[in-house]
Amino acid sequence: MALWLFKGFLAENGRDIFKEWYEQLPVSAQAKFDTILEYLRDTPHTQWPTSFVLALTDADGIYEIRFKSRNVLYRPLGCFGPSRGEFTWLVPAREHGNRFEPRHAIALAEARRTVISKDKGRARECDF
Repeated sequence: MALWLFKGFLAENGRDIFKEWYEQLPVSAQAKFDTILEYLRDTPHTQWPTSFVLALTDADGIYEIRFKSRNVLYRPLGCFGPSRGEFTWLVPAREHGNRFEPRHAIALAEARRTVISKDKGRARECDF
């Protein structure tokens, strides 16, 4: 049985933002992301390697998943919760020149984390 359930943030209109992002990724990036998730799903978070996952120092409780495909540095942002054993993807992001794209990714992730803490229905289990 998996230790972690991965969820994606839902917009107010019900759009699954993370699923839409994932489906637009090149196949090679999807494969890389899938491999990382398979590993993380079955690993206690205290053992998640920093080569894959980093806690952001300027955003308490926000984490970036790190992977590269075709010279693109993907950095999707997420957080633990809203319930125990869950990790929710909040903002699809990339890194370019040591900055996140979109530039407001951290503030958006923090705002979305607040939303899912108040409304657990705004996080849906990932089916990709």
